[in-house]
Amino acid sequence: MSDAELQPKNPERLELEELTALQPGLARFMPEIGARFWKSFYSARAGNWPLANWQLSELRKLMRLCMVTRPKYRDDLDEWIHHDLEPLIGAIEAEDFVRFEHAFRDSVDAANEFHRRWQKEFIVWRLPDAPPPDLDLARRD
Repeated sequence: MSDAELQPKNPERLELEELTALQPGLARFMPEIGARFWKSFYSARAGNWPLANWQLSELRKLMRLCMVTRPKYRDDLDEWIHHDLEPLIGAIEAEDFVRFEHAFRDSVDAANEFHRRWQKEFIVWRLPDAPPPDLDLARRD
């Protein structure tokens, strides 16, 4: 083989550390997580339990992706999923909005506590006052 044939086809290939640095962090994922959380609340309030469940299922997938891209948050994300997200899913399965609303408020408090724990106390998530304008939340039976 000639020297030209031994050269990589793409000499600008990124090293593993460089690829890792390109992965999105929580600052990129949290806006979508927050939007899905918001939509889950108003979906549940409207009695659209399948949509509420789907939003939280997608939220859980995003949080698991966060665990991969930013493993330093893994334990806290896992804690929130087990202690806060799972009760919400249980309330959805029971189609119990009173239970859902209580668990939702607790989960917001827990999320904001994690922000404080990671010295991001300036991030305080709150439920928007209105349902999302981009979805028809009416239940479809």
